[in-house]
Amino acid sequence: MRLGSMSAAAGAAMVLALSAAPAQAAQPAPAEACGWAVTDVLTASGLITKDKAAVHDGPAAGCDVTGHRAYGSRVEIYCKYTNDVGNLWYSTTFGWIYSPYVRIDRGSAVRC
Repeated sequence: MRLGSMSAAAGAAMVLALSAAPAQAAQPAPAEACGWAVTDVLTASGLITKDKAAVHDGPAAGCDVTGHRAYGSRVEIYCKYTNDVGNLWYSTTFGWIYSPYVRIDRGSAVRC
């Protein structure tokens, strides 16, 4: 009996130790993560070229949509970023907007 209770205690300790270890799954680079907010100097501005252009919380279509911008509305741009699948996004004062939906008319967006 004593050996069985020792084995059970050792097994429970091992399970506890394994569950406390951090997951080793690959994490996206900070720039790719949804929720990435750039706080930097404004470098450009432009106009929205699509009605109801989606504003995301990160530079990827899979990131949450936090709002929309109307066609022809102005947008201030902090920087630009090309994500892992090759899509160019602008970090704006509203959030991230896919580049084909923005026409820059002042300044030049710098890389994030």
